[in-house]
Amino acid sequence: MRKSVFIITILISFIIFGCGKKQSITDQMPKKDSSLQNTEINKTDNKEVISAGDKSNLSSDGLKDIKYDVKEFESKLKFDASIVSGVQWKDKSGLNVLIITETEPIQNKTNEYDESVSKKLFGYAFVKNEEDKFQQVWMIQDFIDKCQVDLTLNYIPKSLTVTDLNNNGIAENTFIYKMSCKGDVSPNDLKLIMHEGKEKYAIRGETVLKIQNEKPYGGKTNIDKSFDNAPKEFLDYAKKEWKKFQEEKLN
Repeated sequence: MRKSVFIITILISFIIFGCGKKQSITDQMPKKDSSLQNTEINKTDNKEVISAGDKSNLSSDGLKDIKYDVKEFESKLKFDASIVSGVQWKDKSGLNVLIITETEPIQNKTNEYDESVSKKLFGYAFVKNEEDKFQQVWMIQDFIDKCQVDLTLNYIPKSLTVTDLNNNGIAENTFIYKMSCKGDVSPNDLKLIMHEGKEKYAIRGETVLKIQNEKPYGGKTNIDKSFDNAPKEFLDYAKKEWKKFQEEKLN
């Protein structure tokens, strides 16, 4: 009888000890850190973004290899007049080139009493196609014809920019030029042209003329309705560029 009680006691002790040991091992296992798990997911997402970027070899704003004052494609592009500014870049559409050209002032003389000057300004955008040839995307032209006083039609240096404001991988390009035919001291007409692909946006108005010891005048600004359907960032940027180059100073 005592032997049976002894055996039962040992079995009960073994069972209790085993359960306690199992619980102890479970309590010692490290708990999952939910924040660490989220961090790992974010890192995975980041790697996927980087990988996608590597495949397209594009920068974070969707553009790469932006080079200003480009003229090396001059022999492959068809355009009028002489290049005064240019830029090339790569985006989702491929290799792009934009050039701005101007003619020299053209003297018109019918007789000794009838003399005038004419000039043209052009803007061209090209993209390289699958056949490794440049195809024209758009072209603009502006001109002043037979001006009998002082003629101005000039691209404003440093106003040509390439951006990706809406981060869609397709570049916007913006530039500004001034023009006038006048015989007095007054503001020049001013034009800002922006494109995204074939879509054109514009601001038209006049410069702000600052003459020493006089109050500035001019500065009319008319925003084209094309901006109504454009991303807000486009107009914000265009206004900033417009203001940057609107001022003219005369001593």
